Amino acid sequence: MATETLWSLIQDVRAEIKERLDEDPDQDLQDLAHEVADSNVPVYTSDIMAVGAEDISMATNEPECGPAFDGSPTPVNIIAANIYERLYDEAWEELRLWQERTGRDS
Repeated sequence: MATETLWSLIQDVRAEIKERLDEDPDQDLQDLAHEVADSNVPVYTSDIMAVGAEDISMATNEPECGPAFDGSPTPVNIIAANIYERLYDEAWEELRLWQERTGRDS
């Protein structure tokens, strides 16, 4: 399996947001953003570390949500949490664009 890149993860999040909105445009957007971001965070240590090596901010920023998984401040947990936060932001950006296109507020 190819190693995930931050770019590919972002593209996957944006595509999944579009697909899920096509299926059900009336779903809760906040829940959708959380679900899609969470489901696209890599679970394998090597993939998490590859994203951290690709974008140093993933390894150096302190995540607002705290470390992932068990909450211990290990490098893998911090990088995973930063990946989640970045994907969540990207999900919301895609949702904002959808709202502009459709004229929907929620």
